[in-house]
Amino acid sequence: MTCTGRRRHASRRAPRDARRRTRLLPSCCTPGSQQACACLRSAQRSAPCRGGTTVSASPPTTAADRLVGLDTLRTIAIVHVVLAHGAMTFMPALPGVGGRVVWWLIAANFGVPLFFVLSGFLITRQLADGMPTGTFYRHRLAKIYPTFALAVVVFGLIAGVTDLKAWLLHLTALHNFAYSMSGRMSGHLWSLAVELQFYALAPLLFALGYRRLSAPRMAALVALVWAAHAWLLVGATPPVQAARLAALLNIYQYTSFNIVALLLGALLYKAYATGARWPGAAPLGLAAALGMPAICAMVLPSLQVNSADLTRNGDALALLLLICLPPVASVCLGHLTLQRQWFTGPAWRRWSAFFAAISYQWYLWHPLVLLGFHRAATRWAGVDAWVRAWPWLALAAYGALSASLAWLAYRFVEQPLHARLRASLGGPGRLPGANA
Repeated sequence: MTCTGRRRHASRRAPRDARRRTRLLPSCCTPGSQQACACLRSAQRSAPCRGGTTVSASPPTTAADRLVGLDTLRTIAIVHVVLAHGAMTFMPALPGVGGRVVWWLIAANFGVPLFFVLSGFLITRQLADGMPTGTFYRHRLAKIYPTFALAVVVFGLIAGVTDLKAWLLHLTALHNFAYSMSGRMSGHLWSLAVELQFYALAPLLFALGYRRLSAPRMAALVALVWAAHAWLLVGATPPVQAARLAALLNIYQYTSFNIVALLLGALLYKAYATGARWPGAAPLGLAAALGMPAICAMVLPSLQVNSADLTRNGDALALLLLICLPPVASVCLGHLTLQRQWFTGPAWRRWSAFFAAISYQWYLWHPLVLLGFHRAATRWAGVDAWVRAWPWLALAAYGALSASLAWLAYRFVEQPLHARLRASLGGPGRLPGANA
C-alpha cells in the first residue's frame, strides 16, 4: 500500500482510531494542536503496513516529548528512596501506629525497582525510535557516568578506602557482585552498576528480543529468575543466619536479579507503543502492593533484615518474594498511569519536571547529607538530642538539604557536562532522555 493509500485507509477508520491515537499521544500533544498533528504525521510515515492495515508506530522521542505521568512516578520513586533512607536513620524504632506505617512503607522498598522499570522504558523507547548504537552509548554514559565517577571518588575518600581492587571495581561499575564490596564506598551505588551494565547489553537485547517480547513470556522469565535465585538462597546456601543474610543481600543487588525490572520497563514501552491493554494490571498491581506489607508483618519484626529467621526456608523465600514484588507493582502502576493519563495536570507537570530533572543527582548525593547529620550528632550531643526529640523535623531538614544539594549538582555539574557534549556533537538543544 502506498503512503497515499495508507492515509485514505486511515481516514476511513478515523472515528475509531482517533480515540486510540489520542490515548497514545505524548503528554506534550493535545488533539487539534499542531504538535499533535506533527506527531501523528511522523507516526504515519514510519508505520509499516501489513495486510492493508496501519500498524501503530513508536511514539516519537524529542526533547519536548515529556511523559508527565512517568515524570511523576520518577518523582515518587526518588522521594521514597530519600525518605526511606532518612527514616531508617532518624526514626528506626518509631513507636505506635505511625511507626508501623513508616516501617511498612520503608520495607516495601519500591523506589529503586520503580527507577529500573522507568529506565527500561526509556532505553527501549530510544532504541525503538532508531537511535544509533554509538549515539545511544555516548548519551547514556554522558548522563550517568561522569557524576557517578565523581560520587565514587567523593564517598571513597570519605570512607578512607585504600584497596585498589575496590576502586577499580567501583569505577568500572562491577562492584555489585557482593554486598561486602558495594558497601565499601557507599551502599547506594550498586544500583548505578546495574544501570551501566544494562546499558552495555541493551542494544543487543533489543535486537534479539524486542519483537519476541510479550506479557506471557515476561511472566515466565520472572518465574524462572525467582526460582533460580530461590535455589541460590535456600538450596546452595546452608541454613545459617549469617550466610543466608549475605546471600539475600547479594541477590538484592545482582544484575541477574534486577534485570527483570528493566525488562519489565521494556515490556511497558511495547504496550504503550502498540496501544496494548493489560486488563489484569490493576488487580495484579494491587495484589503486589498489598503483598509487600503483608510479608513484612509476617516475617519482619523490625526494619532490620537480619531480624527475620533466615534459617527457616519459608521466611527466607518470603523475603525473596518481598524483593520480587516491587517491580511487578511498578510496571502495573506505569501501565495504568499511561493508559489512564494519571498525574498529567498542570500542577503535576510543573513539579514533576523539576524533581525528575534532579532525581539522579538527588539519588547520588543524599547519603552525603545523612553522613553529615551522623557526624554532627556524634560530635555534638545537642544535635543528637535534637534529632531524638524531633525526628520528623530532622527528616524534613534532611530532605530539604539533600534536594538543594541535588539542584546545585544538577545546575552546576550535570547541565554543564551536557552542554559540552551538545557542543561536541554539533547540535543545539537538549540530549534525548537528558532528564531520564
